[in-house]
Amino acid sequence: MNRIFILAFVLFAMLFAVNAAPLELVKRETKFSPCPGLPPDVVGLDVKMTPDPFVPGQEETFDIKGTLKKDVVAGDLLGLGFIDLVAQAPIGIPLVVDICTIPGVTCPIKAGTAFSTTQKYTAPKDLPQSYVILVAMQHGTPPNVEALACSAAIFGPSDSSAVPDFWS
Repeated sequence: MNRIFILAFVLFAMLFAVNAAPLELVKRETKFSPCPGLPPDVVGLDVKMTPDPFVPGQEETFDIKGTLKKDVVAGDLLGLGFIDLVAQAPIGIPLVVDICTIPGVTCPIKAGTAFSTTQKYTAPKDLPQSYVILVAMQHGTPPNVEALACSAAIFGPSDSSAVPDFWS
């Protein structure tokens, strides 16, 4: 009789242990949110990066999608980079491309038309404690720059108001 109780106890203990163990690891996906403090006609972009999380010093693939509220014309720029939130300066050399020269993109892109591109960028090797990955589209050249779209992923201790405002 004692053997049955011991067997039952061992089976129940194994059942509870199996139920307590997680069945799969939950992957934390990097969340890109619309940049704060921009006018309402500036949209956020849907940004996915691979691998996620990124590996410092390695090439990263960014899938960027969005539907803009303004037309995209020749000379409009797509920028992607890592920004030091304390120094308010780029980390390394940001990627800046003329949207209309991206393979597969036909300009002009009318407002309300879906936009999609894939860009490769090497993540910086050395990163500060607080930084942001910024993906933005703009019309014009400084000092006459107009934001078209902007999304950011913030890393480290910070608040969303610390994202640099490049358009003011």
